[in-house]
Amino acid sequence: QLTDQNGSQVSLASLRGKVVLLTFLDPVCTSDCPLIAQEFRAADQVLGAKSRQVELIAIVANPVYTAVSYTQAFDRQEQLTSLPNWRYLTGSLAQLKQAWRNYSVAAEIVPSGGMIAHNDVAYVIDASGRTRTELDFDPGPGTTSSVSSFAVELASAAEQVMKSS
Repeated sequence: QLTDQNGSQVSLASLRGKVVLLTFLDPVCTSDCPLIAQEFRAADQVLGAKSRQVELIAIVANPVYTAVSYTQAFDRQEQLTSLPNWRYLTGSLAQLKQAWRNYSVAAEIVPSGGMIAHNDVAYVIDASGRTRTELDFDPGPGTTSSVSSFAVELASAAEQVMKSS
């Protein structure tokens, strides 16, 4: 059980009945994490009305910057506050380490600063709480004239799980 950016308690069990797209983000990252967050937002747009059946979940991947204030600042910076199905979860270091272990995420402090090196991965979890797909990705640059292939891949994976459930 972790805490979302609004202070609400969230567990995987509390999300049952919806497809979950899950990733791990560093709230003070200035490179990949903002791009990954935008891919999640774009996937939500690709899903359209089906997004009501999907929860977009990020878990803090930084052992230093774990306070809710950091997830809130990241959400404002990345303009995610208007997405009703976006939750950026944090908790105590012990809770976060357990979540990282559960999903085989390594979070390592980069010597040059406060950012954390971690796996760039997304999980697609079905409505009954089973992990169905793991997507390793490099967010890469997007263009204004096309939807990024990762956003489309995320949305497609969520739709596939919805169909098979």
